[in-house]
Amino acid sequence: MALPITENNNGIYGGSPECAGVTPEASRCVGSSSGMSIVPDEDQSSLLTLPEIPMRTLLGCLPSRDILVIAKTCKFFNQVITSEHLLARRWFATLAEHQQNQFKEIARCISDHDLLNWLEQFTTNTTAADELLSQFLPEQTTDDGLKTGEAQKNKYFPHALFYKVGQLMAGCQQFDPVLEKRIIIEKPEVIDVSFSTHGNHLVIFRSSNTGTILGCTGNGQWNEQAGFSYRSWCTPEEPASTAPMTSFIARGRHVLTWDDRHTAKIFAYKPDHSCTEQLTLVHEDRIISADLSYDGHQAVITCNDGSIKIHRWNDTGHWTLTADIADDTCWKACFSSDGSQVLARPLSPRPPGPCAKILSQNEEGGWTSETIGDPSAKLVRFSPNGNPLLMFGSREMAKILRLNKKDGITMESIKLDNDDYRITHATASPDGRHVFTVNQTPGTRSKTLTIFSHDGNGNWIGKTDHIPILEHDHPILYPQFSPDSCHVMAREDLCSVAILSHDKHGNWIHNSISDPFWKTIGKTFFSPDSSHVTVIPNGYRARCYIYGYNGAKGWIEKATISPNHDWGLLHIKASFSADSRHIVSFCCNEKNLNTEYQAEIYGRDEHGNWRPRATITHNGPINSARFNAHASLLVTASADGTAIILGRNTEGDWEKKTVLKHADPVQYANFSVDSRQVVTVSGNYTVEIWRLVATGMSLDETMQIESSP
Repeated sequence: MALPITENNNGIYGGSPECAGVTPEASRCVGSSSGMSIVPDEDQSSLLTLPEIPMRTLLGCLPSRDILVIAKTCKFFNQVITSEHLLARRWFATLAEHQQNQFKEIARCISDHDLLNWLEQFTTNTTAADELLSQFLPEQTTDDGLKTGEAQKNKYFPHALFYKVGQLMAGCQQFDPVLEKRIIIEKPEVIDVSFSTHGNHLVIFRSSNTGTILGCTGNGQWNEQAGFSYRSWCTPEEPASTAPMTSFIARGRHVLTWDDRHTAKIFAYKPDHSCTEQLTLVHEDRIISADLSYDGHQAVITCNDGSIKIHRWNDTGHWTLTADIADDTCWKACFSSDGSQVLARPLSPRPPGPCAKILSQNEEGGWTSETIGDPSAKLVRFSPNGNPLLMFGSREMAKILRLNKKDGITMESIKLDNDDYRITHATASPDGRHVFTVNQTPGTRSKTLTIFSHDGNGNWIGKTDHIPILEHDHPILYPQFSPDSCHVMAREDLCSVAILSHDKHGNWIHNSISDPFWKTIGKTFFSPDSSHVTVIPNGYRARCYIYGYNGAKGWIEKATISPNHDWGLLHIKASFSADSRHIVSFCCNEKNLNTEYQAEIYGRDEHGNWRPRATITHNGPINSARFNAHASLLVTASADGTAIILGRNTEGDWEKKTVLKHADPVQYANFSVDSRQVVTVSGNYTVEIWRLVATGMSLDETMQIESSP
């Protein structure tokens, strides 16, 4: 018997039609836009009088709702909006940056065959495939008729592809999922699973510090393709990451893994969907650290003997050693965001020794090394933005180094106004324009936060006073920048949060978020677009609070999401969709079976208010609830043995698409990046891969069952 789902249909769905191509019917009418009526006018639209380039630019700046309305005013505008993919681009821009990058990577490598197979999961209409295939630019030829290279895709092909797939999924009233693979792990138990970016490989992690890579071949069969050992933990960056730290890194089409001793391996995901071991490195000494460059084409490995080795993947498909540096210091190393530089830091810094090595790639493909020393340095790291930027936390000074291949190292310094403080930590904003330092008065546990901003002339200006913050080293309590670099969030104490926001005048405005009923705050986090903050307090009758930012009023409470029952000590989890327009919350720590548990979906309306959109009901505790990358589907996993998939329909409402039934409690469920598949883990030993297929579509694949030792 299918589990019930209650949908909230109060009022017209007012969310933006940007979400994965889902266009609410209310926004399709040419009668209104943003609450304004449209009256036919005999005069020609003033937009038509603009030159073509300004007109296209102006259309691209409009909200999706207005673009839809304009597209229906005349054939010319409809053609411009369609040819420029303005709706797809507007939706694409709402996604988090890392999500956009993943979609671009998938679109860049997808073949005609894979594209057709993908679309056939959701529609029999060949028009959709023809429209997307028309986005391929024609192959260029020379005068003698020789082709200069493979056909290239249109600039906005990723936008058009994923927007169209979102529309097709929204048009599917129900899914009939195909169980493609069931893997039964005898022992030890499964602790995590993860799809590759392209969705045709799955990694299974076990508690024995071993892993298995499965690949889906062209005929839809999943087979074990590689195995590896990994270190169960690695020393994280400071402050410690909240993500599990293992010695397994996947970037691009390459995977780097290393064990707790001497062996590192590099695997490759190939276009034919195979996964092969490309390189095995066995070192005499224990491996300390390893890293892959962002594109997956370079690997750096450091060992206990003081060596730093860099390997590069070349066009012939082989890995070559491009740098081999060794001394008496044990190093940890990582790549800069563009892969052109490597930062090596001592495992145990001891003044007056060197505090860092900078390895820079030269024009010949080799590496030059430069040692940096500072007797008072505490930590060194790259900035998260594209510009390599190093930071030194030292007594009363934070030092910033800009690395330039031609001019060498340029040092910039941040000087605190009060020398009585020492810097214990410093973090750069994602765009590299701001820095906050965490300061401590010697001999006390009192800590403060100070924000500095770059003036564009090499100077760092203090923009705030010393703001008292909670002294705590737990990663979820540490100060953090918002994804757009415009806000800093820190704990003032156990029951209040300070948020500093950067205004248009360059000032940082201090706001506090608190509630007299909060005893302690469990978790706080920004939405992917940085416009909202979620606060989840601990304790009895816990709630999920959503705050939105208003430039004139600061941070304002927008919604409070309550669990469906008030007994017991509750533990709430919540997460935003990739486009920040929806949030799901659920109670996850009660263990009473045959009791109703609910996950709540809230969404933003056209006025920025958060409204309940749907309630998913399970007959047992809910272990996870995750949106897909499109922000158009949600899957929940429950101890009642089911995983429920909800999806947006063409009107923008949420409805149940299917229920995945299992013999054991479902511990985990998640989508592949392209949303073609769902992986579930039930019990402690069973992993299942499901392919989402629209009801009525005929696929001939048969389910595989495999027992793995």
